Amino acid sequence: DHPGVKIVARITGAATVSAVMSKVGSIENVFVVYCDGVAQPGSGPKATFSTKLWTEGTKQSVPLCSGLDANAEHDIVIFKSTEAQWMDIKPTPNHVSFYEIVGLGMRLLPPLVRPQQHRIEFLGDSITAGYCNLCEQEPSPAAESYASSWPTLVCEQLDAECHAVAWSGYGMVKNCCGGDTFMSDVWLRTLASTPSDDASDPHGTTATNIWNFKSWIPDAVVINLGTNDGLTGSREELIPAYNATYLDLVKSAAVAYGEQTHFFLACGPQRNSYCDPVRWIIGQANAIGIKATFLDHRGFECPESCCEHPGADQDRQMAESTVKQVKAAMGWSVWSIYM
Repeated sequence: DHPGVKIVARITGAATVSAVMSKVGSIENVFVVYCDGVAQPGSGPKATFSTKLWTEGTKQSVPLCSGLDANAEHDIVIFKSTEAQWMDIKPTPNHVSFYEIVGLGMRLLPPLVRPQQHRIEFLGDSITAGYCNLCEQEPSPAAESYASSWPTLVCEQLDAECHAVAWSGYGMVKNCCGGDTFMSDVWLRTLASTPSDDASDPHGTTATNIWNFKSWIPDAVVINLGTNDGLTGSREELIPAYNATYLDLVKSAAVAYGEQTHFFLACGPQRNSYCDPVRWIIGQANAIGIKATFLDHRGFECPESCCEHPGADQDRQMAESTVKQVKAAMGWSVWSIYM
């Protein structure tokens, strides 16, 4: 259910192929399909298909690619372009299941796996998820494109395999608009939208849904959380809890991932009120040997036409800035865009 999840296949023998999928939950999810690297048009701007009209729990046949040369080999990517449970402050199961790709005469081929150079994990809120970044339309899942978001562009430009945990409205210890589940809770989950079996526990999840942090070790972790916590006015009293929770998260990740992982803790562009706490956390982390660097996301426009969030144009600018800052800290060279 996380944004940016990909299903990758290589096929031959069929001119038209479809996927068999199903959904749990009522909140719409949007996907982009790439056939031989070309994004396929469909349900909306920057979207090939949506789960909006699917019947919950019923398998769906989803058209992917048509007009293919059946005698040639083709690469197919199904990319999840929306967050787990769009703008919902109370997690309830809202995930999509994939079963198979089918087509008359189709044969699956071993994928041409080219190991990517780096691994990057992202943890954030609407700024990371791409909330309303298609602009000039009413807020909805269809107005969100993680495919056009700055984390996706960063991964392409740095030739990185990436994992993202991002949910609009959520904070480290306080959400913008209610709810008692926070990103510091969601970060621990395999499926973000799966809550605890105990209805009185908003922070936990099921035992089988706890993420194994040893299963995928990133070279860099990029975190931008604090916009929804506020930390000004009446919310200044949250700063000690924010600092402690954030630092504990970084320390736990450093233990799981190892000393080679570098943390980039961001501030901006909607608010700057959490920049000083973030710098304090970086200082504390550095003091105990954790590699942590301030990632400056300040100064990028958040247009009213994009729900006062970065639009796709600003996402491109943020990606360019992030790539420069990460490369400088990590000593990475330039890699080409592959998608």
